[in-house]
Amino acid sequence: MTSFYGNAARVGTSTALRNAASANPVSQQNTSTEPASTTVNISAEARQAAATQGRYAVPESVRQAALAELNKVFPQDILDEAQARLQANKGISGSSTTPGMGNLPLLPENEALLAQIKSDMHAARSANSEGMTNLMPYVRLIQAVQTEGWKTPMTMADAQREVDIASAMDRLTPKPTAAPLSDAEQLKKDMANVAQIQKELAGEIPDKWKQRWKETDLSMPESATTTFPQSIWLGLAKAAGIGEYEFLNKARELAGNLTGNNFLQAIESFVSERYAASSGTTPAS
Repeated sequence: MTSFYGNAARVGTSTALRNAASANPVSQQNTSTEPASTTVNISAEARQAAATQGRYAVPESVRQAALAELNKVFPQDILDEAQARLQANKGISGSSTTPGMGNLPLLPENEALLAQIKSDMHAARSANSEGMTNLMPYVRLIQAVQTEGWKTPMTMADAQREVDIASAMDRLTPKPTAAPLSDAEQLKKDMANVAQIQKELAGEIPDKWKQRWKETDLSMPESATTTFPQSIWLGLAKAAGIGEYEFLNKARELAGNLTGNNFLQAIESFVSERYAASSGTTPAS
């Protein structure tokens, strides 16, 4: 997607520069014997092209759509749900109703909804004559379905509600006051994140989870091989002797009554108890 936008921007900038040059032929050879003037008249078009050189030339429609999203006013029920989730999620990573669970296999109805959103996104991009359109709303809908669509059947309205709640949670979360990272520090952080993802794809459990389980005396599998982008929990369940069907049914049952940290603790206890029983291990001490 980035390269698509980048190419469109570069083509647009090059065209503007060529048009500006043809409108201001200042580069023609000077055949006069008098000294050449050091004053050059530059058109507004050329100045604009120079100002956007090296950046994406974002169409006004896209800019306005992005601003509308940033300034969206949420109804009180969305704000209340966002605040409740933030409270329930204290001390755990993630921002959905089921933080830390990641992507689990979707219900068939939600597979169809996901396919519809992707089709709409491709159609919107193909129909845009400016070469760029705001695809972020579709991306957020896709993420919402992938995150929540394993639990209960969803409609497009349900997916949009999840998007709105996530956005409201972001607004309600206090912003960090620490100084921004330097380029070198940010690169180091990004590389560490990439290394962590590579470990997870290889079946390694993230250190933050191991530490969490150690602190709560849970006996959990040490590895969980899974297929990206599905979460590590299916691998954990398998290693604990729990089949995918049984695990998903249990997770759906628990998600109907619990949220946030309470839900996650119930899932962890379910896996830990089965793993201890199947492997003969004892809780960590």
